[in-house]
Amino acid sequence: MKAIITTVLLWGLIAGQGTFEANTSKSEFLVKGTSTVHDWESVINEYTVKGALNGQTINNLQVTVISKSIKSGKSIMDDKTYDALEAKEYPNITFKASQLTITDGKINGKGTLSLIGKTKEVPFTAITKELQDGLLQVSGQVSLVMSEFGIEPPTAMFGTLTTGDEVSIEYNFILN
Repeated sequence: MKAIITTVLLWGLIAGQGTFEANTSKSEFLVKGTSTVHDWESVINEYTVKGALNGQTINNLQVTVISKSIKSGKSIMDDKTYDALEAKEYPNITFKASQLTITDGKINGKGTLSLIGKTKEVPFTAITKELQDGLLQVSGQVSLVMSEFGIEPPTAMFGTLTTGDEVSIEYNFILN
């Protein structure tokens, strides 16, 4: 019970008027996957995370990712990613949750993920941790199957390299 009260009070102090957002210069946001040749990782560089805290509930959480900010460090792979995400037609990827619950340092609920014009309900779970400088760390991961959104896993080298259908989205947000 003490952890719940501490987390709720900390969120209230950090959020000021009840709103919060991620400090992207101190946060990490990654996409990880596999292929027939090697595992891979891309960094999500441009995104926003915003929401409001009301007691033990997070309301109106919205995460927006700029598709073309996803970078692996390899331009060919990045181009394949942008093609798979149809980044020209759908420049943003969004996750929205109207309400999430905080219990014992854990955040749980569901939200909707919109990706290449398709929207699907997905679970949201995270762990919270108080930091020394009065900020709050929220971290977790979610696995997604690309084909469930109509995304064909990218291939390269004339089909000899095929990306796995499942990817992991990992996040470590520092909230202001």
